[in-house]
Amino acid sequence: MANFYCCRIISTCLYLPRQRLQRQEMTSNTPGDLFDPDHYEIGKSVGYLLARAKSALSQGVEQEVSSLDMTHAQASCLMMLAKGEATTVTDLARNLNTDAGSVTRLLSRMEKRGLIERTRRDDDRRVVDLSLTAEGEAMVEKLPVVFCNVMRRHFVGFSQEEIETLRDMLLRLIANNGGIGSAASCPLDRNTG
Repeated sequence: MANFYCCRIISTCLYLPRQRLQRQEMTSNTPGDLFDPDHYEIGKSVGYLLARAKSALSQGVEQEVSSLDMTHAQASCLMMLAKGEATTVTDLARNLNTDAGSVTRLLSRMEKRGLIERTRRDDDRRVVDLSLTAEGEAMVEKLPVVFCNVMRRHFVGFSQEEIETLRDMLLRLIANNGGIGSAASCPLDRNTG
């Protein structure tokens, strides 16, 4: 989603000097040399490669949605609202792995364009509910094609089984971290969204 900064946990592992790394005891479920600082190579690092792949996908979506006068972050917000994956600013911040302030600024631009509406709850004025406008719903109908076109380009040569395996492995990786992570740890890139 947009060009997010790499999560602190990945960037910390990528750039800390070796003497500051604490070795964890290897278990039977932990790859041996792959995560051994004595054998570490950034170009072969899973974290580094994940960050590069995420960046390439984000740039692809960013290019595609620019023809709709949108950013990747805006498109992601619209899709999450349309699918019911988020209904409040807090939900969006958590799902986009960013802070509520960044999401609020993003939503202000979307509201000015007439894509969303924000409503404060009567029972709790701190909570802001979000909904799509008719124009936002019309935009959402165009987005699945955009996302699928980008994925098709990036997954040329992959079988359906390989893609499903990759998806399952990524879900396991996320689950190992207790979910997506702390919302404040990965703010939206200030140049997008």
